[in-house]
Formats: sequence, structure tokens, C-alpha cells
Amino acid sequence: MEYKDNNTESQHKSKLVFEEQVIAKIVAMAIKGQEGITTVKSNGAFSGIVGRGNESSGINVEVGETEVAVDLRLWLEFGKNARDIYLQLKDIIEEQVMSMTGLKVVEVNAKIEDVLSPDEFRDRLNG
Repeated sequence: MEYKDNNTESQHKSKLVFEEQVIAKIVAMAIKGQEGITTVKSNGAFSGIVGRGNESSGINVEVGETEVAVDLRLWLEFGKNARDIYLQLKDIIEEQVMSMTGLKVVEVNAKIEDVLSPDEFRDRLNG
């Protein structure tokens, strides 16, 4: 009797897929607490600390099968270096998305929409 291994002929077609809001939430949690920035709500209103309320306000993502693009809308605290903060955010986002999902972040775009004085920034973070 001859035995045929049917497993070699069939291929698994399994797939792991992430919803955009899941990736946006990972991004929000990754950048939470970063000094000198906060995200902006989609209507332009202040969102408070990243992670409070709608965690992914000011964060838009596009998710492909193996790659992710991230767009951030941010407010900057006066006196902080936007470029340094951006580079830190980019590194943190790339690292966390890759480690949690296996997806490669191919773009991180940040748009600074306003600058707040240190007092305004602190007041808005506190409530």
C-alpha cells in the first residue's frame, strides 16, 4: 500500500490582520508621556495627555499586509526641540509596532499644528 502525504500538496492560507485602530492605539500608548508634545483631536481641539479619552486622536494610520504608515497631528510645548522630539517619537513608534505586530513602519509623518507656552501646555495637560 502506497501512502501519499497530502500535507505537502496543501498550503496553509492563514493570515494575521490588524485593524487600523489597533495600530493607532499602539502608537498612542508608545508615545504617551513623551515630554513636550500632545496629540490633537480630529476636530482640532486639545486632547490632553495621549492615552486619555480617545487614545488615537490626532493619529492616523494606514495598514498594509507587512507595512504601516503613521500620520501624527501634534501640539508642541514652546521651548522644546520639535526635531529631537520627532526623532524620538519615530524610533519609539517603529520599535513598538514592530515588536508587537511584526509590521514594519515605513513612514512616520508629524504635523505640528500649534505651539503652547509652558503654562498653557501644563494647564491643558492637567485638565
